[in-house]
Amino acid sequence: MTVLEKPTTQHKDPDPAPSRRRFRITPVRALAALVALAALAALFFGGAWLLALNDDGLELAAEREAVLVDARQVAINLNTLDYRNVGPGLDEWERSSTGTLLDEFRANRAEYEQVVAQTKRATVATVMDAAVSELDVRAGTAHVLAAVDVEVRPEGQAATITRQRLELEMTRTDQGWKASRLALVRTPS
Repeated sequence: MTVLEKPTTQHKDPDPAPSRRRFRITPVRALAALVALAALAALFFGGAWLLALNDDGLELAAEREAVLVDARQVAINLNTLDYRNVGPGLDEWERSSTGTLLDEFRANRAEYEQVVAQTKRATVATVMDAAVSELDVRAGTAHVLAAVDVEVRPEGQAATITRQRLELEMTRTDQGWKASRLALVRTPS
């Protein structure tokens, strides 16, 4: 063989370069990766939970729901009355109201009893839909719009249904939310 010739046998390196080594997933490595992922998930969801815990939006949502539940019941109470049992119905009106509305109910109670007894009608209300349109948690006031169907049952006659749209001004009291003002919402003709 001459000096210029290359040897014919090639020599293989028994230890390939580190960049060529195949990465092997061992049970220990898999477990370490899972623990790392679990720790990251715990940090993420724990942080999200802490942010939600201190969010004023949750308190506002809870208060809005409380107003809505109470306003629905108030709308039913103030539109349900039976001429055969007027006293307890008017008591319910008073328990459902506060402020000037309560004062009005108390001042006109005898007149209301007389009118209901003379007309000999019973009314039963159903709230079809309701929504809180305004809420001031600090002031303890809210405005609720309610669509109410009132079934009117005159004695000896067929029942009819009247549809009303009400705006209730609600005020927070120690006993929950009560109506402080009630108004019919007029719809354009």
